[in-house]
Amino acid sequence: MSCCRRVSKDFKVNRLISMAIAMRTLSILSLLVLTVASAATALDEPAPTDQGPARIELVYCKGQSLLPMLLATNQIDGYVAWQPCLAIAEEGGIGKVVAYSQDFPPMGTWKNHPCCVLVASGPLLREDPERVSCLAALIMISTNWVNDNPQEAVEISREWLMGDRNYSLGSTSLPSQQVFLRSFSTFRFSSQPNQEWVRSCHSLISSMTDLLNTTEGLQARRLNLSSFYDLHAYGRAEEAVNKTRRFILSPRERRIRMGYLMIDHQAPLFVAIRRWKQFQEGYGIALRPQNEEMKRPELFDLLVGGVKVAEVELVATATGQSIMVLMEQDCLDMGLVGITPALGAISLGCDAKIIMPMQNEGSGLVLAADSPARDWPGFIELAKARSGQGRPLKIADPDLGTIADVLFQSALRESGIVGVRAG
Repeated sequence: MSCCRRVSKDFKVNRLISMAIAMRTLSILSLLVLTVASAATALDEPAPTDQGPARIELVYCKGQSLLPMLLATNQIDGYVAWQPCLAIAEEGGIGKVVAYSQDFPPMGTWKNHPCCVLVASGPLLREDPERVSCLAALIMISTNWVNDNPQEAVEISREWLMGDRNYSLGSTSLPSQQVFLRSFSTFRFSSQPNQEWVRSCHSLISSMTDLLNTTEGLQARRLNLSSFYDLHAYGRAEEAVNKTRRFILSPRERRIRMGYLMIDHQAPLFVAIRRWKQFQEGYGIALRPQNEEMKRPELFDLLVGGVKVAEVELVATATGQSIMVLMEQDCLDMGLVGITPALGAISLGCDAKIIMPMQNEGSGLVLAADSPARDWPGFIELAKARSGQGRPLKIADPDLGTIADVLFQSALRESGIVGVRAG
């Protein structure tokens, strides 16, 4: 019996996630411990002087749901996040994006940087590489469809994530369609690990090494891509998409448990579900909902050539760290996750591999709408001024070690600013 049942039937996954978060400092993702230790060291440093570094305070929120309300109620000066949280601030008039992640310093380093990736556990890759490649091919097909049909992809994502609801900021209702249209215009969907993507991965690994002091994990493996990626699974998937290879799989009684995040970065997954008939007809691969009447189904039949070859269970989580913790605990087999939680977990011993990219860019820094800063240099000037006055800017952050957090902290250091954890 699977150790993780559907969320709608019981609360085992929720308990596991709660335990994982509570035990994070003791788990394989000691990546987070290292980050907290780094922040704690910074807190012990003497107060900034004319010669010392300026500071901002980082408020970690274990997800993004609270960020817009914290900004709207003036409890923070801004936040770093990924979409659609940036679009919500602008559509709601409470904030403005002063810099997208691809524009963070050093200039040019983060163009087309990795964000969401497809990850598979080592046991599943060793036992069932064909089914891993089959699911990767399906996400690849769907990614291409999203790029060819952006307006429809927006509507499918809006329907999956919000249903008939709009976003709410206090008494203000924000049309979800407008939020997602703005959001989609700021990032890219791509399943291609091209040269630019790989170069950006190296820069990201280097930044994580510097920030998190993981000398035996990330730094030791930074030049060995095979430590993090399974290029064979990607190659088989690409051949299937190009129709130079056919998956020949016999029916098998097994369930593949896949974690994902409730954000529009993962639109290819939602599209694969809603357009399963189209993909079945065109490619012979499909993810058919077992209950097509559900607005957000959880159980699916993986079809190859019209034959069910596996059952797939979707499990939504709040953060990428939660996905990697559950994978380490053998409660998930695959995941659509931010690349930094994946890299951090794998470098520290989690038996998993990145299969392919899915989405790039899409994070950024939001400041209050009335902030005098209009861009990154203006933000740095403001941060230094406030730090000198003994009133550091307070910036909320989804979580330690997320892609938004790592890129932001790296950019702060590049700009001579120290980020410390708010007390």
